[in-house]
Amino acid sequence: MEKGIYKHAGKIRDYNITKKEWVLDGATVIYGSASELRATLEYDFSQEKNFSYKYLSMDEIIHHLAVFISNLWQIHIFGEGNTRTTAVFFIKYLRILGFSATNDIFAENAWYFRNALVRTNYTNLQKGIHETTEYLEVFLRNLLLNEKNELHNRNLHISGLLNEEKVDIGNVKVDRCFQTSF
Repeated sequence: MEKGIYKHAGKIRDYNITKKEWVLDGATVIYGSASELRATLEYDFSQEKNFSYKYLSMDEIIHHLAVFISNLWQIHIFGEGNTRTTAVFFIKYLRILGFSATNDIFAENAWYFRNALVRTNYTNLQKGIHETTEYLEVFLRNLLLNEKNELHNRNLHISGLLNEEKVDIGNVKVDRCFQTSF
């Protein structure tokens, strides 16, 4: 076995998962149900295949791409490596669509990208928190339009209290999974 590779790598998970998310104060996204993963993935791909980008503005394109990629990520088809897999797929897909996407922004903002995906898939009406693509769209604007929007994880935190101050995130593990080029 290759060093650092899980035995279950590349296999569709057959169990349900939850993950405590810093950006959600320890809450979890509702990930795809193990019994419906393949069907959900096939549905999302078929919807995208039948979608037309014709006549859309760049803002509409970016919004659609944010929804599409966040839906794919939310399925979380594997036990580990879903954000990496999503990023690699997305870069390749963007290239098919004519964009010159590279790995650089993913490598430099891996945690932000993941947290933005989390925020697109979390709602807590009791706390007044609604899923939003706004953070992912800012990331995509930097990626696709070469904008220079600042990408700060503290801005994504559901408390909203971290927006005004710099926060020491202590020993939170940051996945450095995007350091290779595609």
